[in-house]
Amino acid sequence: MTVDLKSLQSAYAKVAVLVLHDPVYLPIFERIEREIAALEVKGDAISRARAGAACHRAVS
Repeated sequence: MTVDLKSLQSAYAKVAVLVLHDPVYLPIFERIEREIAALEVKGDAISRARAGAACHRAVS
């Protein structure tokens, strides 16, 4: 199952409200934070790879 960044950001906002009402939801909130960070890092790496490939094609 794949989850996109937009869905995670939506869940993050909703769970943030739940955490304010009851800290029992904090582990879920923290998990969503980690998942968002992981997707952002992956996206950055893919962007860097695309840039590197474009430079390689330009020189070749």
